Amino acid sequence: MLLLSVAPVLAQVVFASTATTTVSRSSVPTSVSLGREAVALLAGRAADPDPEVRTAVASAWGELGNRAAIAILKRSLQDPNPDVRIAAAASLRRLGDVQGLLALIDETKAFKSGPSASPAEELRNMARDASRARAVLKLGQEGGDSAREALEASLRDASGAVRDAAAVALARLGGSDATQFLEALKDPDEGVRASAAKSLGLIGRGGLDALKKALASDSSVAVRSAAAAALSSFRNDPPSLALIVAALKDKSARVRGAALRALAKRDDPDSTAVLRELLTKSPAPESALIASVALAERGEKVDPGLAELTLSQKDPELKALAVAVLAASKGERARGLLVKALREDPDARIRVQAATALIVGLKSAETP
Repeated sequence: MLLLSVAPVLAQVVFASTATTTVSRSSVPTSVSLGREAVALLAGRAADPDPEVRTAVASAWGELGNRAAIAILKRSLQDPNPDVRIAAAASLRRLGDVQGLLALIDETKAFKSGPSASPAEELRNMARDASRARAVLKLGQEGGDSAREALEASLRDASGAVRDAAAVALARLGGSDATQFLEALKDPDEGVRASAAKSLGLIGRGGLDALKKALASDSSVAVRSAAAAALSSFRNDPPSLALIVAALKDKSARVRGAALRALAKRDDPDSTAVLRELLTKSPAPESALIASVALAERGEKVDPGLAELTLSQKDPELKALAVAVLAASKGERARGLLVKALREDPDARIRVQAATALIVGLKSAETP
């Protein structure tokens, strides 16, 4: 009940400028009411039983830039799930609250425990290390130079996953190079090579030739997939675009999917043309949705019909893509479908995604 009680305050902050915008007078009450409804849903879902929902809510507050949510986010810092805590800390940092940076640093620190006494405890330690590595990457992303000291400390961590994440974060800040990952890309173990390719993509500079070679000729599906995804970070390299387009015909569906997602992230005229052409060939629903999201985000007009049909299905990943299509689209039909998802979808994650999209759209409509 406490969370729901702050919803009107949150809505007031989000839509404080509505009365002075170019929205027509007759539409203002509807927009304000819808905004309050969406904010109330986010506030209420901050305590959802599903940690993925709580994580999505915590991330949304930072995306929305709503400082009225700081109290909710600070409570989420005590969540039992590390991903919820990381998302809440990152949102607090985005909202300018110093506790966000401190909380992110805390999430990177080693968990004090004795030697693993059982396989179950070993698995728990591995899960903790994986979440700490995610926290290190988020710290580098949100903390910038303010996080450099903590990231350098993580380079000495006992966990290899945490050390690698710190090396990636520092390389993105210009504090180190990608040499260790270039060497790892030559490792005989395909898992090591795939991890190295992913790291090079996260860094986004250095290793371009090695990644192109991996996509073109590595025998491992995992490595080719990781290389395709990584090349999405190198938007100003036409030869890499040609390799990604060629990978759309790879014998592995996993590689083809990674190549398509890489194209969707590049945002250049050539990739836009490829995505347009893809839609003319009646691709599988997932491919069509990925292409539609990318084109809509670039200001292209896309038909919301597939998104509407997908929302009536049960696949949560496809439904999330459908909401992303509608979020990037303009027009009353797209908004109406988002409202329907907000109110009626049985999956709380989809309702949270729709609520966030509606608030973003309403705020954009307020901007003269």
